[in-house]
Amino acid sequence: MDPGRLTGGRPAPLLVVAGLEGPPHPGLPLAGALGSTVQCRGLDLPGRAGERRPLRDVQAMAVHLLPSVLVAQPWGGPYQLAGYGSGGIIAYELGRLLRGIGQPVAPVILLDSVLPLAGHPPLQVDPVLAVRELARMRHLACGWQGACRCGVDHSQPLAAQGARIARALGATDPDHYEEHILAATGVYTAALSALAAYEPGPSDLRVVLIRSADWSNVWGLPSQLARHTSPCLGWELVPLAGLRLHVVATDRPSLFANPTLWEVANIVSHYLAPPSAGAGRSPVPPAVAAWEAMPPPAAEPPMSPAGTPAMPPAGAPLTTETGAPTGWASGGRGGPAGWTGGLRVSVS
Repeated sequence: MDPGRLTGGRPAPLLVVAGLEGPPHPGLPLAGALGSTVQCRGLDLPGRAGERRPLRDVQAMAVHLLPSVLVAQPWGGPYQLAGYGSGGIIAYELGRLLRGIGQPVAPVILLDSVLPLAGHPPLQVDPVLAVRELARMRHLACGWQGACRCGVDHSQPLAAQGARIARALGATDPDHYEEHILAATGVYTAALSALAAYEPGPSDLRVVLIRSADWSNVWGLPSQLARHTSPCLGWELVPLAGLRLHVVATDRPSLFANPTLWEVANIVSHYLAPPSAGAGRSPVPPAVAAWEAMPPPAAEPPMSPAGTPAMPPAGAPLTTETGAPTGWASGGRGGPAGWTGGLRVSVS
């Protein structure tokens, strides 16, 4: 049977995984910029509303979300996965699960998703710090929206703003504000512990990393988690079928703010199946076709003093081929560092 008969010609949705941050879902601004022709569906960490105990393992989080992915696209792959921040790590694990059951997966799109350093020591549980960092992450979305809508004043003590913080984190019932904050901090601390212990396994996935150029502003990042600082945010160390890096000339808090949001959406759209083609007969997205046809670069990548591929200067021209971004890095199957074919980076 033609899969298009099962789907009415609908294209595959883009499934966007949220990370440590609470509502609003980070996929909302991206969905708005991609437009109505791209169906976006958000996936979130389990337990935020207190409906279940939080999970302390990244693979377990992916397993918990897998049924939602299969229900969202019951006709099968290729599945289109994306994730913001730590949500990108869960999206990668979802891709590995799907490949494990024989499903095709489109290039997994990671948005400012940095890997934690290996061998991370156990984290100390600090509920007060968790509330502060959750409130800061929520405030990042205010920058994306162009105005503060969370209602939390970070110039004032947070201890006197419990009701505001609860509402900012998605609570709607004043009688259960405290329970909502406890559930949110429980999910946050459990996810932090899971990330600290996480070590990505190898896969035959292709990964697209879209990152902001300037990470000097650490507002909204978990302070206890040690992170990779290489240009590819640690993903160059993972054995993959391929890795592409797109560097957007902005700072980290502004990745989804205007006008950068439109640049990010433009890059993402090149990796999505065209909306005019239904399931089972979707042509290969233009950037993926260019990726498959591109020979490996002959020149070795420029190296920084630390021994990692050097970041191109801000303002460098965007390398394009027939309108599609072409920055890429080959997969790491040649060893832990794995730059078997060199590195090309697009800067917008």
